[in-house]
Amino acid sequence: MKKRWKAIAAIAISVTLLAGCGSSRNTEAPAETGAGTGGETPVSAAAETGGEETTAAGDMDFSGVTLVFAQDLSTDETANTLSEEIIKEWETKTGAAVKFEKQPTDYRVWLTTQFTANQGPDVYTGIIYDITADYEAGYLYNFKDLYEKESPYDAGKPWKETLPDSILERMYLTDNDVPGYPSSTSVVRIFYNKTLFDAAGVQVPETWAEFMDVCGKLKTAGTTPFAFPNASKDDLSWLWFNNSVCSQLNNDLVAETDISGNGFIELNEMVKAFDEGTLDFTSDSIKDSFDLMKDFSQYWTSDYNGLDQKTAIDMFIRGEVAMVQAMSTNLTAISANVGDSFEYGVMAIPVITTQTNENAMGKSVILGGQPDIIFAVNKACEADPVKLAAAIDFAQFMSSPDVQRRFAEGINRIPLSTSTELPDRLSGFIITEEPLRFAYYTGVNSELRDFFCRGGQMYLEGTYDTDAFAQYVQDSFRTVFETIKAEKEWSADNNYGLDAQ
Repeated sequence: MKKRWKAIAAIAISVTLLAGCGSSRNTEAPAETGAGTGGETPVSAAAETGGEETTAAGDMDFSGVTLVFAQDLSTDETANTLSEEIIKEWETKTGAAVKFEKQPTDYRVWLTTQFTANQGPDVYTGIIYDITADYEAGYLYNFKDLYEKESPYDAGKPWKETLPDSILERMYLTDNDVPGYPSSTSVVRIFYNKTLFDAAGVQVPETWAEFMDVCGKLKTAGTTPFAFPNASKDDLSWLWFNNSVCSQLNNDLVAETDISGNGFIELNEMVKAFDEGTLDFTSDSIKDSFDLMKDFSQYWTSDYNGLDQKTAIDMFIRGEVAMVQAMSTNLTAISANVGDSFEYGVMAIPVITTQTNENAMGKSVILGGQPDIIFAVNKACEADPVKLAAAIDFAQFMSSPDVQRRFAEGINRIPLSTSTELPDRLSGFIITEEPLRFAYYTGVNSELRDFFCRGGQMYLEGTYDTDAFAQYVQDSFRTVFETIKAEKEWSADNNYGLDAQ
């Protein structure tokens, strides 16, 4: 029994790929974030070749075409094997060849090197922020016209109508600029041990107040409520939770800061708001979010500042803690190792209501849920219509409902296409929360994440009180933003680059 995918939301954080098809490029480094206007109106979805236009899957013979495809699957052999199997099917179907580049090391560095040498991939995948930056720099083919037509692998409606509204909203950088097509995501959830919940006599909480009550009762019953890894910025729990809690208390800031009107705050909008004092980490609403996190920390394992993500998940698997934060992609390992030892479920970050804080907007904000895999095509492929047609067909095949379903079944990757059937075991990962429109702590750069993690450790340990920590965060953002402004040549005089977008 399978359920039709119903809803999903989008946020923005960053990790992606770069392109290159062998032609010359704009050599200016792409911006880290921001909505773009780069790219040109593409040829048709099938691309004209020799006077013929292909309109359906498999109509064109791509024999003799070789595509380089890059995707960051790291050392996940299951994901790599499944990808290779699916790629082989497309090769057999079309006669084309695909060289699959999968990098176990720093993916972005590798891609940057390839791009600089004009030897990068013809098709690649990435997350919205870097895909946006690459598009702005003129590296990517514009999918706008493709969105208006049917995909040959998902016939019956325009391609854009196969995406949830929140995702579609994010993909349109402007009315005429679309940098790719998003196929899937990884959703962050709180995994909970239902057996321990039952023993403590508690139900799955929906609000933050209920969540704190559940944590208190679990602790009273002798159960450690939460394994919260906070050893380094790479463990992400501190960053992600703060993003959600802060966003739930600071919703009005999006409207005040969103110059582009796309509903999401890009880096230059964030810098402008900070310089003008609209974004102030010493404000009461943001300090309230820090207080909520500090209060929550009494229910974590005592070694949280030395706990890493893998160990935290292992503790949950062994039944030593009642809850842990993990991604949908962790489901396979958790399910296999828990077995029949206890029953578990997943839940979203609870909703903060006005019962807890007068500034609460009354909606949860998603952790994760950004398009992890956006298929983009190298703009240089426009020089060869046959290669461009093959690249487009490959991107449409790899993001098709059938392929998305297979990745959902094989590695618990959450599909974005509304045409895709979702396995029952993933129903808890259907996103009903608000998207992360303002990525306070994950949407700037690695240096800021490092500052926020180290300062957070000291705050949780008691070195800083809330006021001192808020000032530390304010000072950290100022330091990082000054460097970014110098690198990007942003200032009030040029409106932080916003007028050029």
